[in-house]
Amino acid sequence: MSSVTLVGISIGLIFILPSIVSATGLFSFSACAHDINRTFTDANSSTLFTDTFNSSFLVDSSGSFTENPTIAWGITYDACITLCGSGWEAFDWYFFSTSVSSWVLPWLALTAQLPYETKDSSTNLLSVLLAVGSPMLITYSLCLTVLNSRWINIRFRALCNRNEEVLGKQVKTMEAARVFLRESQHVPLGISGSPSVLAQLVVLPKNRVWWNSLRTEVLKSKREWTYSLLAQVIWVIIAVISAVSDFFVATVDNSTMGIGVAINSLWIWMIPVTLGFVWVGTQRSSSTIRKALMAAEALVSEEGATGAYEPPRRVTSRMIGLRDRTGDECMTTRPDLEDEMGMRHETPPPRAFYGFSIAGFEMEPGPIFNYARAWSHLHTSRLIIDAFETLNARLKARHPVHRQEVGWNYDARQWKDNLRGSPEEMEAYLYPPNYRAPPRDTHCMVWHCLLSALVGVILQWGTTGAAILTAYNTPVIGLGCESGAYLLYGSMATLSWALLVLSAYLSHQHSLHIESDASPPAPPPTASGPDIELQSLLSKQSTAYSPSPLRWISTLFPLPLPLPLPPSLLLPLIPLARSLGLLLGALNALWLLLLSILQFTNLYNNCWCESCALGLRAHAWVILWASDDQIVAAAWNSWVVAVVMSSAAVVVAGGFFVVVRGEEAFGKL
Repeated sequence: MSSVTLVGISIGLIFILPSIVSATGLFSFSACAHDINRTFTDANSSTLFTDTFNSSFLVDSSGSFTENPTIAWGITYDACITLCGSGWEAFDWYFFSTSVSSWVLPWLALTAQLPYETKDSSTNLLSVLLAVGSPMLITYSLCLTVLNSRWINIRFRALCNRNEEVLGKQVKTMEAARVFLRESQHVPLGISGSPSVLAQLVVLPKNRVWWNSLRTEVLKSKREWTYSLLAQVIWVIIAVISAVSDFFVATVDNSTMGIGVAINSLWIWMIPVTLGFVWVGTQRSSSTIRKALMAAEALVSEEGATGAYEPPRRVTSRMIGLRDRTGDECMTTRPDLEDEMGMRHETPPPRAFYGFSIAGFEMEPGPIFNYARAWSHLHTSRLIIDAFETLNARLKARHPVHRQEVGWNYDARQWKDNLRGSPEEMEAYLYPPNYRAPPRDTHCMVWHCLLSALVGVILQWGTTGAAILTAYNTPVIGLGCESGAYLLYGSMATLSWALLVLSAYLSHQHSLHIESDASPPAPPPTASGPDIELQSLLSKQSTAYSPSPLRWISTLFPLPLPLPLPPSLLLPLIPLARSLGLLLGALNALWLLLLSILQFTNLYNNCWCESCALGLRAHAWVILWASDDQIVAAAWNSWVVAVVMSSAAVVVAGGFFVVVRGEEAFGKL
């Protein structure tokens, strides 16, 4: 639906712009050049021109004045206005239709394959506008998804290895949890209920069916490679290769081929991003995670006060243990579990500022919004990982759940008896006295954000920069209508990303500030002998995974980070930055559509645009007599660099998505 809307807007522009341009286009550079050539055959007219402009109006290939017509490439901007007129060339429907169908429509068709999976059609439209308006934003979200998936997979691989060292009975449960956490990043996932609920889901062997159900459901609803996706991507790739080949091999018409290659550079980021989300994994709908949790609810087994298994309950259309928080009006990103562990508020924190949500896009489902909930999803994953980590440590130390049991039962056929107990005992089994939820600010997340921003800059400016380079260094060399439009697009895309990420970060920091104020002081140590042994084991395991980049990041970014602004200024700044970023992204998407179509209407074929008066100002000049071969010779090196630059950006980004894919990390480790 969103792609159809975008294509509809484009079709409207395709039919409206030509009518506007054709109504006022009364201009011809070729006719002007012919008239000036004919005039030079008349000595009196040539002298009249020189007297009129008080100096030579002819310009050579370097933009310098010359009085020799045989080496002149063009004339000055003032002479162009006087001799040729101030209009633009007439609209050519055949040139326009063939150019738009070759250079623009394939990319518009590919927008249908961008990841949407939001809650409704209007948010889908917002998603595609943000993606087209800020490729850096959707690349940033994709990179965070990849890196967080890798982090989850590495941690769960370590968990499975440790579990195999003890009993090895929970490996399949851990693998199922890994898959679900990795595949649920496109929704605001949180922990629901009291700690005893999560404890029973982790400890009770019978609840493996609950985790397996989640794994099965999310894999069934995972977006797969389709023939339509492959056909559209192959179509675009063939069009790009054909365009680049014609650009360098065929006879080059600077007014057509140069613009087309520049347009390709502006849109080519869609190939690695579209394929990257399918490669990493997204769901077909925003509701699949909620449906999977509700379907699994009937499979949960709980234990009564005596430790006896209670039968599974009937489906009640609610989520147990984990929940999709879509639609929840929640200011902070804190999972519900933390409330049960001492994070209580005497007065509820503000959820909105004059009607504007503080959490913002964190609560919106959809892959493009992953940047806003990367911190909270990683923290939710860490809480579950820590629960399994504690389980491994208990099993290694041979601690039974039921404290009244006489030691550990070593009978392999009765190993489940060691994990029997009341809900309260299971809670104490995973969350002993003095347990504190892990901090949500982690150095690995800082590293993920920095690396994702780097890849986003490479793809955004590697492609947009190539378009700017192509237009800028094609004679007339300078900042003109085309290169200036590309520069404006890239700048607005980057600014939109910066504002949206800033808003998400400030919201995250604000929630941390509230939690630190509401969190009670740590109680004095009262742990028993087994709990002291557990803490020793956990401290050793926590150092098992420490990537080298985190060592120097921890020195640059000591955690927790201080609140950047007082709450009175922070609250209005969060929705303000988000609204401005959203507005810039949406307008920039429309701007890209407009400039992609506008360039083929001949509207840019006027004295001001052709002379690059925007950058050259008083030194602006217009090409009238240079041949295509001369233009190619002058711009060849820049064109080669631009093509290599955009191709390298696509290869680097695509290679990053493939190499850093989380599933491969799990398989190799």
